[in-house]
Amino acid sequence: MSYFTYAAAQQMLSSLNTRFGLFPLADWRGQPGIILRHDIDLDVQPAHRLSMAESDIGVRGTFFFMTTAQTYNCGSSANRRLIREMANAGHEIALHFDPSIYNEVDPATLGNLARLEAALLEDICGMRIGSVSLHNPSVANNYPMLPGWLNAYDDQIFTPEIYLSDSRMNFRSDPMDFFDEAGDRTHQLLLHPMHYSDEPPLYPRAQLDYLRRMAGELDAIFSPNSTYHERVGDQWYDMLRQDAAAWKKSS
Repeated sequence: MSYFTYAAAQQMLSSLNTRFGLFPLADWRGQPGIILRHDIDLDVQPAHRLSMAESDIGVRGTFFFMTTAQTYNCGSSANRRLIREMANAGHEIALHFDPSIYNEVDPATLGNLARLEAALLEDICGMRIGSVSLHNPSVANNYPMLPGWLNAYDDQIFTPEIYLSDSRMNFRSDPMDFFDEAGDRTHQLLLHPMHYSDEPPLYPRAQLDYLRRMAGELDAIFSPNSTYHERVGDQWYDMLRQDAAAWKKSS
């Protein structure tokens, strides 16, 4: 079964919540149940959409945002509003930390850098940031624990028998079967919001949706410019489509 529509995800999460209990990482005290985690790798908008779908069924989770992402800006006015709405709905806002951008630094310095990033999110959502997940730690096999944080990669909640992810838009096991023992110990479920939509998505649908949104934002930014309006007008998407045909050749 595919769980990558909002309706199917709601059905899955509602069932898991009824059977075992879903909760954000901030609420973890070693109790049985399922930590519901979301890593935001591409864009804020899909995260907001999935968070509202979860709120509609009474589910709360943790949404980990990158302050160093190349594809979205947590501090933009639109994204600040979306993140605040998620926090106000009862979801935990947390840090998706990429230690690789800081090269070789000692653990204490790395912890200070993570805290600086968290301060940006705290200003946005108005709550203390105390949970962290790492961005692509397997690439460099680097899993810093960052003392003082609740870490999604803590050994107590990150081992193959208790951790399930939709990475690469694929669950290695059906979630409804995988979590059979979540009533006895803590498990963790990781979702990536970019994978979910109203209709069954397939790669590269998520990436194309992101490009469409960015194209619309660029058009809106430059439309007030009289020169842009005279030269482009309502031809922006036609021009974009024509130019895109040459992207593969030049990349």
